[in-house]
Amino acid sequence: MRTSTADGFDVLNVVGEYFQFCDVKDWDGMRSLWTDVVTVDYAGVFPLDGQVEAETLKRAMADVIGPIPLTQHMVTSPVVTIDGDTATVRFHLEALHHHPELGDDERSTDWTLYARDVIGLDRTPRGWKVSSEKLTLMHQTGNRDFVSDLTRLATGRS
Repeated sequence: MRTSTADGFDVLNVVGEYFQFCDVKDWDGMRSLWTDVVTVDYAGVFPLDGQVEAETLKRAMADVIGPIPLTQHMVTSPVVTIDGDTATVRFHLEALHHHPELGDDERSTDWTLYARDVIGLDRTPRGWKVSSEKLTLMHQTGNRDFVSDLTRLATGRS
């Protein structure tokens, strides 16, 4: 059995990779970090909720986040709890989203979320995998209609 220190390092790396893959739009990389079904609660800021097949989650990430030219997800103050073959990482998240085609100033082109996030992981034969995520939105700045504005931009509606 590996030490809790090694497990803690491994689960923190999975969380770091998760957001790195998101920011570089590596959807296959993200998929490689999930269990086959992931329980999600994105506090209404993302169009999925509940138990979601990993392939469905991958497509949704690509559809919603893929068109955004710049995202930056910053994780701070992570706390890891490990209980056998399950782990939980609690942390603060600041998520910047920027799309220059949404307007002439940052009130329309930028959306930043400030949240508390909890990611659950399961130990599998292929390493630690994300099995759940619960986002609690604390504050947001910028364009609160960012996602719907992206949909309008993509469909050519004004």
